[in-house]
Order: sequence, then C-alpha cells, then structure tokens
Amino acid sequence: MRSSARAAAIAVAGLGLAAGALLCKRHRDTYRCFPTRFGRARIYQVLDDEGSPVRLLEVGGIVQSGTYLDERYTEPVFAYLKGYDLMFRADRPIRRVAVLGCGGYDYPEHLVAAHPEAAVDAVEIDPAITALARRYFFLDRLLEEYRPEEEGRLNLVEADALAFLLAPGLRYDAIVNDTFDGGTPPAHLAGRRFLQAVHSRLAPGGLYLTNIVAPLTGDGAGFLYRQMALMGELFACVYVFPCDGGSLDEPDNIIAVATDRPLPSALAARSL
Repeated sequence: MRSSARAAAIAVAGLGLAAGALLCKRHRDTYRCFPTRFGRARIYQVLDDEGSPVRLLEVGGIVQSGTYLDERYTEPVFAYLKGYDLMFRADRPIRRVAVLGCGGYDYPEHLVAAHPEAAVDAVEIDPAITALARRYFFLDRLLEEYRPEEEGRLNLVEADALAFLLAPGLRYDAIVNDTFDGGTPPAHLAGRRFLQAVHSRLAPGGLYLTNIVAPLTGDGAGFLYRQMALMGELFACVYVFPCDGGSLDEPDNIIAVATDRPLPSALAARSL
C-alpha cells in the first residue's frame, strides 16, 4: 500500500503542480466504502483549482491516490510523484523499474504512458487496493489501451516489498519506494535489511528513489536524516530533493535518491 501521506492536511507540491489546491474544495460525494488490509477505503471526488473533477482514494483516513477523470488519467495528480521522473534525467538508461507500493497505480500508469522505454514491475501487497485501482483508477483502461502486459512493459505483483526484493529476480535500473502504512513507512521497509535488499537488486549505477514525508529542520526531521545516514552507509551518493519551497519546519514530501554513481552536476545542484 502506498500513500501521499499528509496530502489531506498539507499542500503537497513538488517539481510541478501543487496538489493542495485540489484538496481545499472538497465535494465529498463518497462512491462507496471498501475494507482493505490497512483500514476502510473511501473513494470520493473533489475539484482541482481549475474546477476539474479529481477522484481520490483514502485509506485509514489518509489520502493515498488521485486520478483525473478525463483523458489525463495517466498524469499524476500529486506533483511529488513527478519528482520520481528525475531518474530519466540522471544520465543513465532506465529500462526496468520496480515500483514498491502502488495504491491507485498513479505512478505505474504514468510510467507506462509517458515512458514506453521502461518496463515496470508494480508491487502492491493488498489485492483489495489493486481491485479498486482496476475499477476506479483506470488501471483496467490502461491495460486495455496500452496493452503493457502483453508487451512485457507492466507486471502486476502481489507481494510484500521486502519479500519481493529478497526473492531471486531481475536487477533494476531504478527502484521507487512509495510505501506507507498510514503517514509513515512500514518499519520493515525503512531499515538496513530493506536497504541492503534494494542495493542488491539494483543494476550498476541504478537509482533508489523514496518518498519521505518530513520537515527539513526541527525535531520532526530526525527520521529523514536517519534514513539519509543509513543510505549513505550502503550507497556512494545520497541526494535530497524537497518538493515544496515552503517552510522548512513543516512536513512535506521529499524525494531522497541513493546511487553508487553521482548524478549529473546540473541535477545534483538541485539537491540539498
């Protein structure tokens, strides 16, 4: 399961369109409630700042995914997801990607539609979430229109992220971690064993990208800097890309990148 964490409470911005505006005009027309492994799921509609309808998936009281209801359904609603696309500006081929924690499959859908050069293994632990993505978040439409499974460009995997990485398998040019249990990553997906498994499944020069919701300063920043230190023990280079230009002591989506090959200087200069 994956979550945009505090998206319902703060303006989620990053490397593009801010998502806070579309959450301030709530039209809570709940389509239906569903049980999931991580709590009750609610699906409802809001309007973005241009008046366009957006469907949201909320699990356990946390907004997890969003989709436009028109032809833009493969475009990420939450701009921090676009931050993961920096992998395509890292001056190395990105041919195979693992996405850990899919929720409404926002980012796997974007990869399929916008980056046909990449094959994606989409790992989601909860089959109930995948079923909701198929029905309400256009996953079935994507599968029909783009036929990525037939072309070997999208593989849907039902598994715990750590178990998936520990099993024998392919090595990836990029591994994206967007797993959350409520507002924080599951403990077993934030420790040394997990990062060692990530490192072992990356191709030489591969990129590990993870979303961390934290302030950059203050008491709440401890988890971010502990994760950076742990990544620094296993990877040669660690970068942090804040997704909002707001207050440094307020929680925000932050994209952390770990790799054994430095990023291009122009991209690295954007990191703190």
